[in-house]
Amino acid sequence: MNKIDPFTTETVELRRPLSSGERTIEKLVFQAPTVKDLLAAGQYPEASIPFSFALLSSLCGEPSIILQKMIPEDWADCMVIVNRSYQRFCGTINLFEKKQNESGNPTMAGIPPQNSSETSAA
Repeated sequence: MNKIDPFTTETVELRRPLSSGERTIEKLVFQAPTVKDLLAAGQYPEASIPFSFALLSSLCGEPSIILQKMIPEDWADCMVIVNRSYQRFCGTINLFEKKQNESGNPTMAGIPPQNSSETSAA
């Protein structure tokens, strides 16, 4: 598993650029998450689409009116980053890394292996 540097930005190149007036967005740049981003989504139930949408908007700094025009494939790409950010807030990623470092076995954290080469025969 590759550890994500929490201080780097991540970029999603959009398949379909988003437009609002004369402004066109061809990529979304996600900053490292802060508690401010989690608070932006706090008014919605966890794991709901509005929660994810508010977190997405806060992480990339783009207004929701523009992001609402996103196609499903671009949304899915963005959700990878949003979900990983949320897992950092919950401590899930930290727990996974700690358990893996302690035992060498990623399933010790209760999280399934990341790829099939880590899966053992039952």
